[in-house]
Order: sequence, then structure tokens, then C-alpha cells
Amino acid sequence: MKPYLHHFVSEQEMELVVKMDGRSLTRDEIAALFEDHSMDVDRLLEQAYQRFVVNKEERNGALYYSTGDFYARLDDQCKFGNYYVLPQEIRRQLDKWCYEEYLKRHDNFQLVVDNDPDYENCHNDLIFLESEVEEMIDAAEKIMVLPCNCKMLADNCDRLREVCLFFDDHITDRSHGRYLSKEEARELLHMADQKGLMHTGGPYNWREKGLTAVCNCCADCCYPLRAAIGLGTKGKWPKSRYIAQYDPEKCSLCGRCTKRCHFAAFYYDGTTIKKGGKEKKNVAFNPDLCWGCGLCANTCPNGAIIMKEL
Repeated sequence: MKPYLHHFVSEQEMELVVKMDGRSLTRDEIAALFEDHSMDVDRLLEQAYQRFVVNKEERNGALYYSTGDFYARLDDQCKFGNYYVLPQEIRRQLDKWCYEEYLKRHDNFQLVVDNDPDYENCHNDLIFLESEVEEMIDAAEKIMVLPCNCKMLADNCDRLREVCLFFDDHITDRSHGRYLSKEEARELLHMADQKGLMHTGGPYNWREKGLTAVCNCCADCCYPLRAAIGLGTKGKWPKSRYIAQYDPEKCSLCGRCTKRCHFAAFYYDGTTIKKGGKEKKNVAFNPDLCWGCGLCANTCPNGAIIMKEL
């Protein structure tokens, strides 16, 4: 990272981090560390805070600053900085590092592997149907959309990037997204669904605990889904609550479901059958591969697929 560090932190920010030396300090204590008393410490601290170089918290009526970490800074930079000027190989290495760090920081996967999922502390704990996210949008007082950090880091597909919806108290003074009206949020959700993005979020008891966030995900970029595939937590984390029911008699064999399913639950089985007087490739369905996202049912023109609650 050394040749590219200037893309993430300014010289003043680096000097600030070195001088703080891992300590939690007040604004005045930080100002005393700099020999140049003409320097605008307040501006520097606010800039560093907004860029996740430092964090701040109030303790006993005083505001304390502490150094952040590169994980949070990378998250912010990939979404709002000039991240794509970095060479592709460097970005691939950063994605690999960030994904491994993500697994270390979130033990939800291990909890599920050990058959003891603690859904109270999970993020992205559920796979939602589009209609369920619409209900969340209707219930929200504030809605903000942000670029998806998973997609910005992984860059494994060309699907939509600005697709993470933050709600109400989950929106902070460092969220940096743009506010949406309910109508705009519904339009974005519908567009994401039409473009083949699944919907994940939580908490499962959001009606009692309050709304947090919904991500519109793909299996090739999304960290939780990549981890679930790699660790074998399908259906448990993120938790599936529906499964597709397929009626071959109603199916016109258009093949839309085979293109939209991220997990190959719908697929061409290599045979052909006559349908509507034409010989067509036969569609088959493996329910064991279904994650219950509903992307198949949403665009089935004949209603041959419906979602059944588990």
C-alpha cells in the first residue's frame, strides 16, 4: 500500500495519527501536539473524522478522539473516493484482504456453522422478498442510498452500484449518501430487482427494534453471500424464509428464471420438449439450491413460480 497511501490519507492526517500514538485525546490535547499553532486543528479533526481516519465519542461531557483503522477508511474510500485510479491488481489484493478481515470481525458465520446462530447480533441476517422491502420503505421516516462497498471492492460484475438503503437511526453524520423520497426508494428497489439483485437486511424484528439497512446484492460481489457460499451456511445465514414452488405445466420455457437465479436452482437440463407447437429447451428446478430471494417469481410471465413461506 505504501506507494498508494496518499489516496487514503493526507500528510496532515498521517501526522495526526502518528502524534496521537494510539491514545484517546481531547481536541486541546491534540492541538498541543502540533508545533504549528496556526494550524486549524478543528478543520483537520473534522476532515479526519468524516474520512474515518479518526473516531470521536463523548465521555463525561468531553469529546475524545481516537485513531480509526484502515478497514473503515477503505470502506469509505471505495465508496466515495477516487478508488478506481488504483491499479486493478492492487484493488484485487485490497478486496482479498478486506474480505478476510470481514470474516474475522463478524462471527455470525461461525455461530451458524456451530448451529447456534445469534440473530440478535447479525447484520444482513435475512433474505427479503421485494414486497417486504417495500413495507420497510413505507415504514421509514428517513431513507438514504449509498454505494455498495462489496460491489465497489469486489468489482466482479457490472450490476448497479448505488443500491444500499439506510433507514432512520442507521443514518449517521458520516453516512455520506443521498436522501431519497419513499417513491424514489421504491423505484430504486424495483430497478435493482429487475436488474437481478437480491434483497438482504434486517433486523428480523425491525418492527419492534427499528429499521437499519437493506442491501441489494449479487452472489459474486456481496461479502455475506460469498461467505455463506464458502462456509456452507446457505439458508441459515443470511436466513432463507421462502422457497420457490415451480409448476412445469404453467411454464412457457422462456428461460428468464435460469438467467436471474444466482445459484442455478433453475437451469436447462439438456433436454427439449414441445411447448406451444415449438421444440424448446427444458427448464428444471432444484429446490435444494434455492435461497428464497424471489427473483425468479418476480419476472415469470405465466405465474409458474410462486414463493412459499418456510
